[in-house]
Amino acid sequence: MAAKKNKLPLLVTRGSYIFPKFKQTLEIGREVSRNAIKSSQEKYEGLALITSQKKPIDDEPKIDEIYNFGVLAKIKINKEWSDGTLTIELESLKRVKLSAIFLENLYWAKYEEIDFKPEDDKNLAKETVKRIRGLIKTQEEFPSELESTLLKDIDPQFLVDTVTHLMPFMDIETKQKTLEEIDPLKRLDIIEGFLNTKKQSAIIDATISKKIKTKIDDSQREFYLKEKMKAIKEELGEMDSENDDIKKYKQRLETEPFPENIKKRVLQEIERYESIPAASSESVVTRTYIDWLMQVPWWETSEKEVDLENARKIFDKHHYGLEKVKERIIEYLAVKKNTKSIKGQIITLVGPPGVGKTSLGKAIAEAMGRKFVKVSLGGVRDEAEIRGHRKTYIGSLPGRIIQGMKKAGVTDPVFLLDEVDKMASDYKGDPASAMLEVLDPEQNSKFSDHYLEEEYDLSSVMFIATANYPDQIPAALYDRMEIIELSSYTEIEKLKIAQDYLIPKVFDNYNLTNTQLTFTKESIEEIIKHYTREAGVRQLERLISTIARKFIVKMLNGEMTKLKVTIAIVNEYLKKRVFEHTDQEEKAQVGVVTGLAYTQFGGDILPIECNHFPGKGGLIMTGKLGDVMKESASIAYDFVKSNHKAFGIPKEVFFENDIHIHVPEGAVPKDGPSAGVTITTSIISALTNKKVPKEIGMTGEITLRGLVFPIGGLREKSISAHRSGLKKILVPAKNEKDLDEIPEEVKKDLEIVYCSKYEQVYEQVFGEKLNNLKTSLPAFTVEKTSKKKELN
Repeated sequence: MAAKKNKLPLLVTRGSYIFPKFKQTLEIGREVSRNAIKSSQEKYEGLALITSQKKPIDDEPKIDEIYNFGVLAKIKINKEWSDGTLTIELESLKRVKLSAIFLENLYWAKYEEIDFKPEDDKNLAKETVKRIRGLIKTQEEFPSELESTLLKDIDPQFLVDTVTHLMPFMDIETKQKTLEEIDPLKRLDIIEGFLNTKKQSAIIDATISKKIKTKIDDSQREFYLKEKMKAIKEELGEMDSENDDIKKYKQRLETEPFPENIKKRVLQEIERYESIPAASSESVVTRTYIDWLMQVPWWETSEKEVDLENARKIFDKHHYGLEKVKERIIEYLAVKKNTKSIKGQIITLVGPPGVGKTSLGKAIAEAMGRKFVKVSLGGVRDEAEIRGHRKTYIGSLPGRIIQGMKKAGVTDPVFLLDEVDKMASDYKGDPASAMLEVLDPEQNSKFSDHYLEEEYDLSSVMFIATANYPDQIPAALYDRMEIIELSSYTEIEKLKIAQDYLIPKVFDNYNLTNTQLTFTKESIEEIIKHYTREAGVRQLERLISTIARKFIVKMLNGEMTKLKVTIAIVNEYLKKRVFEHTDQEEKAQVGVVTGLAYTQFGGDILPIECNHFPGKGGLIMTGKLGDVMKESASIAYDFVKSNHKAFGIPKEVFFENDIHIHVPEGAVPKDGPSAGVTITTSIISALTNKKVPKEIGMTGEITLRGLVFPIGGLREKSISAHRSGLKKILVPAKNEKDLDEIPEEVKKDLEIVYCSKYEQVYEQVFGEKLNNLKTSLPAFTVEKTSKKKELN
């Protein structure tokens, strides 16, 4: 075999093959092909390389989609048409192997000319002619031209190429193989293999046709195609999976305890399915419906005997604190165990994001030994999302409740309905009303899903709902729910959760140990106070994970093997602080009083300032105060004004001066009925020039008679006071019942004084007792005038 390397333009065809010593006419339309032809005419005396692309339908084949074997040909342009297309005539010269193909406005290729020189030309020619004559006798497809060619030319290469050229039914891959094969006898092996395969295929097709001809009705073409498909699967040894599934369903109906109405319905649908043509769209709808009826659980259960002691351990394992919540759920499980029934109100866990509502639902399922399934109802507006669509609609499915039951696989799962407060209503219906049938114990034993069209018993399901805002829960559902509130975590609780739950979880996820990475108590407190402001602990977990990831990078880079996380490390890894908590005043001041505030992220202290200056007796309030807080300020001002004598304030002060009340951080909205006592004290301090001790904080609403009314969020407020360094806080007497909610470490360091009247607050702040406070409205006094003066 000899080879000679060179480079020429390459014409890529869509599966057209031309063998050496043959001519062929082609129509050329692609620009890249026209460029190749014109280049061969202008620079290479009409010489070009011809090969085929692997996928004829591709308009722009890539390099690896082009065969690397073709022919060297002489090209002549017969005609160039007005639209740019060309009619060319090709004369194939030699086989070539393309060693490299590249694209530069046209395809180019480097090639090697391939020549085959046998050891014995005469014997090769005789053997070739003999085998071709044998093919002509056994194959009807060969045209008569072959016989005349055998008489004229005894070149083995040309003879075999002629056989291939005259077989238009040969596929592209086989033609390419014959082109690439140099040995004529091996090329004949390829041709014979192709013909035998084609012949065997024809025999199989004839066998199939014979099998089904006795079964078909000439008027039912569709039935014929179906039977032919079955016969093809039998020949291939494939099972009919659909029929096999139907058989399994029938066996299940006989052996498993399905309800009688479901057995009857499924058998009716199977009978109907078998009578519908397979190609019908109705067949798909019916089959899907049968699948749903058979896959939804009708009698399977998963519940184990409830162990209350073990349940408590599970709750403590997954959640820190939440004592009231855990106690209520234990009571619920105890009643369930004692009565063997769970009918009653639906437990609804209400609280801010990240406080553990969903994970508490999972813990309940684990404690009861039940399967757990969750459905999110946020943004659901369509009633069909709950009840399902009628199965006559295209793409219809059961509602989310039945889908959840199928996912659970049992009739008694713990079913979490997440975000029930975010359901909405529109023209498609009211999903909240549809939920009534799900949650009402008097109705859910016969829940109706539009798709199933059969009643489904939900009475064994334990439904748990979650919500962020109880006031947004639809009223009809709220009436059927037992609300259990999960308040925001305090900083003390967050510290404990981080140490006992979050850090071990992050270490487990990142394959770390506490010998490699340790967090000091101060570093965790730094993250909680200055990098998070949330009710839950999600952001806290993310930031702990951030520090762990940064450590892993340094550890794998060989910079360190272990790290003790301190406040400095936290500041380095998490950059500058995001939040700052308010600290107590540096010294006692006139007109500045420390109040206690409650936010959705916990508690904080809130200094309130008061000043006065010459004016017309007006009251100015700044600091982006809400309506309720403005009312508290007005009440406080009027209370001080009406008792000016008791406080030692000249009456003229209120008519000759303006009073300005300001709450710092003016861009932050503030509202709530708990600042009255603080504002009152601030006004008195400013008008009497008496300083307020810096270590005292206070909260409570005040009335016009000086009564101190209770407030909410005492736990969070007391923790914020303790964190800010206060020594004493004044709170309403009616909040004494909330004392048990305050952590022991706070009560140990913080003096809590309960006040029912403002006199007690004044005495604690200024160290003096008040006398003659007005606790009721005085009678008006009318000045008498002389009759003469009246006439004038």
